[in-house]
Order: sequence, then C-alpha cells, then structure tokens
Amino acid sequence: MIVGAGLAGCLLAWRFQQAGQRFLLIGSSAMPSAFGAAAGVINPVTGRWMTKTWNFDQLLPEAVKTYRAIEQKFDIQVYHPIPEIRFCQNAEDLKRIGKRMRNPRYQDVLSHMAATGEAAPEFNDDFGTLHINQAAYVDLPLVVHTLRASFATLGRFRDETFLHSELKPGTTGWQYRNLHADKVIFCEGAAMKDNPWFKNLPLKPAKGETLLCHSPTLRLPQKLYHHKKWFLPYPDGNFRIGATYDESDLSDAPTQAKKDELLTAAQEALKKPHQVDVSAHLAGIRPSTIDSRPIIGAHPNNLGLYLVNGLGSKGASTAPTMTQQLTNYILKKSPIEDEVNLTRFY
Repeated sequence: MIVGAGLAGCLLAWRFQQAGQRFLLIGSSAMPSAFGAAAGVINPVTGRWMTKTWNFDQLLPEAVKTYRAIEQKFDIQVYHPIPEIRFCQNAEDLKRIGKRMRNPRYQDVLSHMAATGEAAPEFNDDFGTLHINQAAYVDLPLVVHTLRASFATLGRFRDETFLHSELKPGTTGWQYRNLHADKVIFCEGAAMKDNPWFKNLPLKPAKGETLLCHSPTLRLPQKLYHHKKWFLPYPDGNFRIGATYDESDLSDAPTQAKKDELLTAAQEALKKPHQVDVSAHLAGIRPSTIDSRPIIGAHPNNLGLYLVNGLGSKGASTAPTMTQQLTNYILKKSPIEDEVNLTRFY
C-alpha cells in the first residue's frame, strides 16, 4: 500500500508495477500538492554560490531514463531539455564562475561565459551570463495525472483521503479498513506532520509560489533564464515566473504579497517594461529537510512501514532515484545510501 499520490507516490507505484508487484495507491486529488505548483525544473547549478546540485551526476541519468520510459509507455512528452542562462548579479558572481569553470567537476554542466548584453537582449545584463548545460523541466502534473489514470483503470488507485487512525497493525502486516497490506509506504510530502509514525522526523517545509503568465509584448526564446527569479518560457507562448521561498507561511493559499514580489522581480529583470498578465497563481509546500537530503527507508520500530520524503524543491530530479532505491531495498534487500537513509535521524 502506497499512501500519497503525488510525484513520489506515483513513481513508486510505477516501480512496483514494472517489477510485477501488486500495489494499491491511495491519495486524494483534492488535497494540496507540491507537484501542482512546481515547474519541475532540473537545474545542474543552484544557489547563490552556484554549486553543482547534490548527486547530480547520479540523479540525472535515472531521471531521464524514468521519464523517457513513461513517455514511451503512454505516448506523451514530459521531459524537456532546455538551455539555461544565468545572469551574473555582481563582480563576486564573476569570481565564483571563474572558479567553477576551472573545476573539473563542473565541466559537464558549465558551457561558457557570454559578455554583457550578448546572451538575451530582453534582460538587463550588467555583468555577463553563464550558460549551463543539462538543464530541463518536467511536466510533473502530466506525469502524475497520467499515472493516476492508468492505475485507476486497473483498480490500483483510490482517490480518497487516507486516515492514519484507521491503519492498525495486524497479526502479519497492516490492516486499513477492509484492506490488508504487508507493507505500507508513506509518500506524503509536507503532510507527514500528521503521520503518527514519522511525524518526528525533521522535515523543514517551505512554501513556494509561482506565476503562469503571458504577455502581448514579450516573446522569449526557449531557454531557462535565471535572473534572481527564473523565467521558463513554454512553446505555447506562456511562461512561468518563480519561485518564492517562505518558511513562516505554510498555508496552501497563494498570496498577493508573493505575487507582487514575483512580478516586481520580473519587471526589474527585463530591460523594457512589458505588460505581464497572470493566468494562474500557484502555491505549494516543499518538503525539505534540515540537511537538504531526501529521507527514505524503513521505520526502525514498526515492521512493514516505509517512507519516501524530503525531496524539497528538487523532486523532479531526485524522485526517480529515491523511489528506485527504496524499491530495490524492499524487493532485493539492496542497501540504502547512508546519506538519505532515515536511520540517520534515529
């Protein structure tokens, strides 16, 4: 039994299906979700210090393999490689980039530097730009909704709210209402706070908001632009602006203050004023952790209970590997890497 039908839960169910295992996925489509608000960006270089994304060289191949397999199975397109341009904000950025360009670890993800004004004439560009390879975005809602629909036709998905109070240990395994399961795997994201077995794990939730926009005057080439906030243009002419970060407001409702923050940042990044119309304002809670690493594994004291969580803002890149690793642990007894094993908190 898999509890939580977001990205991690759906990919885990996909893993078990591919392995020929029986499963039941339970989760409510009416509940707030991180995948619905996320742009699904896979960014090789992140943060103010422009560091290579944790474990990127291992995570990306598994992500590509997984999303391409889903595309082939359902005749859809979800994985979109895209060139990335990062605008230097000051002289310190230039120094950091120089160091990164000389570091062999970064050679596969850093392309080149472009002089001021060369890369994207639509944007203010006072210090030049860094061009990044292997970036992509994943259509997470399409992944999740496609897998849910497929599982539902097989009777393997129940679109309902899971009630923890009704899950009881049995003589063997676990009993939930009229269902018996040898194993129960929780993939609940920020909702883990209500889970009586795992709620004490140090999740660090943070709210993020993004805007889906269109403009009659702004047409951006198909590149991911990082200018304090990021711009992600889509083939239909719409574009996404994101994202905010807030650890204090953990409601699932979008806020006017963050909408204003994103629109202001967008206008400040652009060289000329543009009319930007917002067609959707989305908010979600990222399930981050205190050490910025995923949490997967078996409960140390309750046999048959497992967890996948803590994917944070990098679920598009980390979920394929984490779900594969837990699947291998359960079915093949393969070890879980210490860095992500939930036992590090016990």
